[in-house]
Amino acid sequence: RCMHCINVMTKALSPGDDKGVSVLLGGKRTLKIGDTMGSVIVPFMKLESDEDFEALEALAEKCIDFFAENALEHERIGETIDRIGLANFLSGVGVELDINMINHPRTNSYVRTDDFDEEAEKWRQKHGSRRASGDSVAAAE
Repeated sequence: RCMHCINVMTKALSPGDDKGVSVLLGGKRTLKIGDTMGSVIVPFMKLESDEDFEALEALAEKCIDFFAENALEHERIGETIDRIGLANFLSGVGVELDINMINHPRTNSYVRTDDFDEEAEKWRQKHGSRRASGDSVAAAE
């Protein structure tokens, strides 16, 4: 089998010059549901000096304090983030939103809505919808 991609990948993926951490919260390992990846809180934080480590410790303290104040009984931090939303959690902790925090980017960047009514009618006819075109929701009830 061809091993070209694997041989080239080691040159493309190499450690950079910046040394630091990415901070994720809320991941867990369960046997019944399956593993859950944590939410990205800080995409990259440099750790080169003592001040950088102190900033990381301060962030951890803010996250723990916010969680202690807002969590429900027997709730984990990932469940709290899911319940209140990542944006609310980040604003409560004092972290600004970053584009690198996106969990799932759009798979289709181009959406057309000019033929929506016609396509919706085709779908209704294909799937046997009870409503005909032109009927309102109130009339169907």
